[in-house]
Amino acid sequence: MKSTIFSFTTTVLAGLCAATPVPAAAPQADTAATPGPYHISGFFASKAHLSSYCRFEFNVTAPSFPDVVSCSAYLDTGFSGATWLAYVYEGAGNCNSDAVTWTFWHPRGAETDRNDAVFNVTVEGVKGRYVVPKGDIVVVLNEEGNPFDNDVYYGGPKEFDIAEFPADEE
Repeated sequence: MKSTIFSFTTTVLAGLCAATPVPAAAPQADTAATPGPYHISGFFASKAHLSSYCRFEFNVTAPSFPDVVSCSAYLDTGFSGATWLAYVYEGAGNCNSDAVTWTFWHPRGAETDRNDAVFNVTVEGVKGRYVVPKGDIVVVLNEEGNPFDNDVYYGGPKEFDIAEFPADEE
């Protein structure tokens, strides 16, 4: 009986020694922390001539979202729209997918100075930010006495990637 137990134990131990070790699973990357760039194409922003209305249009694609999403807005800037593009607050811009929202904010500097604009695109709850250099927003003064006769438009690249994903949501 002792030899049977010894024989069985020896066989099991020999089998364990000959077995190929299973490597530990590699840690998985946290894809939520790095959503990848959002690609913007066809970006257009312009104040309509002789009015205070601004029109925005663009398409967005994201690695986590397979469809091309089209977004737009047509908003009144009010009197301050003479030399600025409209603010697009959360929910004011439209997209053909509920998974995408966006905002555009062009903070004012001194009365004759401009600051960079901030364009945020949120895809499935993850906000990306693109800073639009103030030089990419062009103001053409057509008639000095009529501030609404200014042409204001985005003159930067029509295609770009949003690769900044700030931890703070402000």
